[in-house]
Amino acid sequence: MATLKQLKTFIAVAETLKMSEAAKKLYISQPTVSQIIADLEKEYNEIFFKRYPKRLELTPMGRLFLERALNVMVSYENLNQFMENQKEIRPLRIGATLTIGDTLISDILCLLKEKYPDIEASVFIENTKILEHRLVHNELDIAFVEGIIFNEKIVTEPVLEDSLQLIYSKEHPFSQKECIHMEDLRNQSFIMREIGSGTRSIFENVMNLHHIPVHVTWESYSAAAIIDAVKHNLGIAVISARYVKNGFDSDLLHISPIKNMPLQRYFYICYNKSHPVNSQMTDLIEVIKTMV
Repeated sequence: MATLKQLKTFIAVAETLKMSEAAKKLYISQPTVSQIIADLEKEYNEIFFKRYPKRLELTPMGRLFLERALNVMVSYENLNQFMENQKEIRPLRIGATLTIGDTLISDILCLLKEKYPDIEASVFIENTKILEHRLVHNELDIAFVEGIIFNEKIVTEPVLEDSLQLIYSKEHPFSQKECIHMEDLRNQSFIMREIGSGTRSIFENVMNLHHIPVHVTWESYSAAAIIDAVKHNLGIAVISARYVKNGFDSDLLHISPIKNMPLQRYFYICYNKSHPVNSQMTDLIEVIKTMV
């Protein structure tokens, strides 16, 4: 099988049609060039050049071999170029929970791309529980989550404040109330995020603390589906205040705090303790804090 050195030598000879010129071009001796061509012809049991006293001429097989040799060299150069470019790209695997994915992550990534175009980010939108699993198994470099992670293997840092809001249809009886109390939530039909969601975990923990059961009639990964179901008065829901800021339909829905039931929370940056904090992770954190 021909080596890259043999192919380079063959191409130089085919282009100059003189062993001496090829030798000068490659900075090797003429006998070395002659030996390489002889070895190639022996390897493939073919004659690539017709020899004349002062020049060479490619045989039909030589022309075919030249065409293939040039293709190989182009592929080789493309490979080298690709690997060189990879050194200039900083890959970053980012996890984001659904609320962050719906309301924040695009703005974050646009700013990240603007400030650090060499970072190539891939994003995975999942709930907090799944992102925790991915972090533990080093399937992500960093995650931006709305839920609380207690795993000792994960470093968490609060970076952005958020709050949860109660929403209900204008056709719901709550619309007649001036104030919603915790006890009013008893026996209500809730349209909630899936188990493992940070939004759901925080709300259910507060409700459990006050011994008020949460009656869940709908479960959904999609905030849009939850909001639409509430519009149709199929239940009530608790969602991030960030959805309210992002074009909330106030003509069909009411937004209300719950008296004496603060639902403040933080969004957290998280990463595995065993994962080295690389430059791209640091740059992402800086971008997020800049946005705050």
